[in-house]
Parts: sequence; structure tokens; C-alpha cells
Amino acid sequence: MTRRGFTLLELLVAMVLAGIVALLVYGAAQAGFDSETRLAADRRTLQLERAMRTLLEDALRNARPAPRVGEAAFMLEDRTSPGGAPADRLWFVSRGGFPPLTPDADWLIDVEATPAGLAVSATPLGARATTRLAGLLPGVTGLDIRVQPPGGGAWTGRWQMPAVFPRAVELTYWSDSGRVGLPIVVALPLGGGS
Repeated sequence: MTRRGFTLLELLVAMVLAGIVALLVYGAAQAGFDSETRLAADRRTLQLERAMRTLLEDALRNARPAPRVGEAAFMLEDRTSPGGAPADRLWFVSRGGFPPLTPDADWLIDVEATPAGLAVSATPLGARATTRLAGLLPGVTGLDIRVQPPGGGAWTGRWQMPAVFPRAVELTYWSDSGRVGLPIVVALPLGGGS
């Protein structure tokens, strides 16, 4: 009895099938790695958005009068980008409730939409703190800010009383494709802080 081996055709078919299986396994593994990378990036973006939202809410809740009489404590600049999206700018004085805005200093908070993203900077006023803080939220290229007057009434995008605080502030993020998420609505302390 003679033993017969595999023919060349059988070996080629087996190699092609093994190659197809290897490609399928590699494709599935690569898709898994890509998904994991995208999820990690999305998670970092979400954490950054939450941190920025918390920072802005804390700063607005702790808004206070300017350290010197006659200085502006709350300024709102109603602007529009060249593409027609809202590009408002807000700056106000605050004393943070928790880090990074420490309660041992007054901070000048500046919030502005830029082509690179939402820029927030905090500059300490006075000698107690010397560190300037800055943050950028990529993807947010527009900002619509509305305020409610101290006595209540209709929301408006204009504010002409820099020494007086509005009753509440609403910030809505915009991207190149439209509104992003829910607006941030914060009631300011009566009298502009303690």
C-alpha cells in the first residue's frame, strides 16, 4: 500500500484559506483597537467638557463685584463670527469655590469662542495668587450668551450695565455644524457675590 501525499493544488487551497482567515482575524483585531482608541478620545473629550462646564458654573455662582469701585464686574460682548454663528465673549470677576479657582483671590474670568475652540482664562487680581489659568475646549467654535436682568424678564444677548450682575446667565456652545448639547444656565448670586 502506497501513501499518497497532498497535491500542489490542495496545498495552495489550504494556504489561501489560511490567509483569508488570518486577514479576517487581523481586520477584526484592528477594528477593535481602532474602536478602543476612538472611545478613549471621546472619553477624554467628555471629561474635558465636564471639567470646563463645572469650572464655568463654579465661577458664575461665585461672581462678585470688582475689587475696586468703578471697575466693570460683568461684561458681555455680543458678537457674530464671519460664518454667522454666535461668537460672544464674557468676562467677569469671581472668587472660586474650589480648585483651580481658589477662594483666596478674586479672578478675572474671560470666556471666548475661537476657531481653535472655547478659550477660558482666569487671571488672579491682587497679590495673593500669581498663577494664571487657561483652558481650551476643542470643537466649540461658537458661543451664544444670554442674560436675564436682575428683576427678571426676557432673556437678552446684550448687557449694558457692567457694574450690575444679571439675575442668570445662559451659555450655549456651538460647533461648525450647529448647537452642541444643552446650554449651561446659572443663577448668579444676588448682589454679585458675598
